[in-house]
Amino acid sequence: MTTNDDDLSFEAILEALEAAHAGEKPVVVAGLRERKKHRARQRISNVATALFLAEGFDNVTVARIAEVSEVSEQTVFNYFPTKESMFFDRSESNVEALADAVRHRGRESLGEAVVNALFGGIPLDRWDGMDEAHSLRLFRRFCEVAESSPTLRAAPYVDFERFTATVGASLAERVGRASDDPEVELTAIVIAGLARVWALATYAQVQRASSLAALERAVRADVIRAAHLAAPTLDAFDNLDNLDSRTLNGTGGDTIHVLPASDAARLGAHPRLR
Repeated sequence: MTTNDDDLSFEAILEALEAAHAGEKPVVVAGLRERKKHRARQRISNVATALFLAEGFDNVTVARIAEVSEVSEQTVFNYFPTKESMFFDRSESNVEALADAVRHRGRESLGEAVVNALFGGIPLDRWDGMDEAHSLRLFRRFCEVAESSPTLRAAPYVDFERFTATVGASLAERVGRASDDPEVELTAIVIAGLARVWALATYAQVQRASSLAALERAVRADVIRAAHLAAPTLDAFDNLDNLDSRTLNGTGGDTIHVLPASDAARLGAHPRLR
């Protein structure tokens, strides 16, 4: 995916990325060794991103990234376990941020916490230090590359288990359940679905958005529409620790939680399924 546009050449993209990161608030890292490692990781990330956007993800090798970054391939893999993790370089921190929002959401409903967390980080502020028009062009290219590569399209499904495990652990902690509790697992899967809607809506809306603010409004509207369908599950989870359930012993020693009639009606439970 080469381009004749001067401002979307590798050199121009790399210069813009490094200028944007130079203008960011410095990351507090203790110790000279750790600061050097942070700078090396950022340099590799910038080089990889610039190459991916200028030439396409599938056309760039790790060997090429290492060469341009002036490090060995092993050094690249010390910071990034896969080529995909270089493209989605903040994916892990975003999942952790979402898990923290779920765990420490205060009086916010689970649905509100998830929606707000999804819009609290990248990609919309990924290149915050740039001219907005240029930032939007780079972000459009980022989304085009993500959509055009079969490997990148598959990446969210490869990471699905890690996502649900991380978010599920926070949900379980919140209500004092085991992480393999079926209600916890289902809720984590629903949240993963909302995160995927957010990503797909971003890829679609960025091509017609006139500004980053317009893009966020459009994507938020799409995510909120999906969140309305997810609300029964998220609202039910919100009330797990408040429901006045009574426990019966079923056949074979199974434990059955029977909701009070008012709660069953509120959740839309069919009488034949109670």
